[in-house]
Amino acid sequence: DSILWRYGTRRRELEMLVQHTADPQALFDLVRHEPGHVEALLQLHAVARQTGQRERAVEHLERALYSLELGFHPTFAQAWLRGEARLDYDQPANRPFFTALHLHAAGLSQRGCPAAALAAATLLLSLDRSDPTSVLLWLDSLALRAGRPHLLAELERDLPVAASLPGWAFSAALAARLAAAELPAPSDPSSAAAASAAAAS
Repeated sequence: DSILWRYGTRRRELEMLVQHTADPQALFDLVRHEPGHVEALLQLHAVARQTGQRERAVEHLERALYSLELGFHPTFAQAWLRGEARLDYDQPANRPFFTALHLHAAGLSQRGCPAAALAAATLLLSLDRSDPTSVLLWLDSLALRAGRPHLLAELERDLPVAASLPGWAFSAALAARLAAAELPAPSDPSSAAAASAAAAS
């Protein structure tokens, strides 16, 4: 069954305020009075990231994710980990969660935590297999960096559209060579060519 976040009237009114303001101070004031307002926290995350305040950006994003987690139905987390939970991206109320989790996965990758980033990205993909946030465009390189090349074959079997994405054929071929030669996966995309050459020698 698909899950839908529900918000009260007050929350929807504040959401309209966030959408129509470009003043970071107004967002700070809002979060001071409504510390769990997800849309405002995501806006502040974007502001902090654009101004080079990485630690502050991570803090805002983690607060947004925590606020969303508080709204989980008791059975949602268990169903999600089993791959059975579904979240409809077409429902506007659900989109902040997709946005926050996608940003979280990207941030983990940038901070050199490919395994954690891969876990977050695959959980995100499991919620809506239509891939509304386009996580499949970088999931292949993330799987290689995380040392899980076999995941590409699993994804290609479950989601045939993955094979048509840019770069997927190269990543799949490299994953097959790594598996055949039992070589460690490259720690970053730039080392992919070196690993491929080593497997061929």
